[in-house]
Amino acid sequence: MSQPLDTSEQSHMDRLTQTQDAIDALVQIMYSSLSYLTRKAQFKQLNPDVPITQTIPDAEPADVFLDNQKELVGDFLRKAKQLEYLISALPTPPVDLDDDEQDLEDLEREMSEVNAEYLDALAVAEDLHQQLSVSLHAALSTKSTPPPAPSAT
Repeated sequence: MSQPLDTSEQSHMDRLTQTQDAIDALVQIMYSSLSYLTRKAQFKQLNPDVPITQTIPDAEPADVFLDNQKELVGDFLRKAKQLEYLISALPTPPVDLDDDEQDLEDLEREMSEVNAEYLDALAVAEDLHQQLSVSLHAALSTKSTPPPAPSAT
């Protein structure tokens, strides 16, 4: 069974969930903004010698498009500020270098012990392999005569 979270852990989880939701909302705003801008913008003549020869269906008038652009930027900035606040409110893990150093030393010591055990086991395995090879070679190299067949009397 899992243990229930204490109040501070629940608060941290709530902040993480809120941050994740804010990131999702910001990505959605970005996607919607780009989609709107690509579907509703009109072509703009950049060179007087090159006329505009096509139009975009359902393009909005320049003043409406500019107002909507400002609204999209405002929505994006509000959500970005909210996300910035949520990120700043996230808990930071406590920094305890002494514990980390001790943990690393313990791991290094354990790794050395396990490595020594491995080398011992490898030496035993190589010795057994050598003994088995010698025994098999001896058994296969000796000529044995098969036992006599039982006599039928």
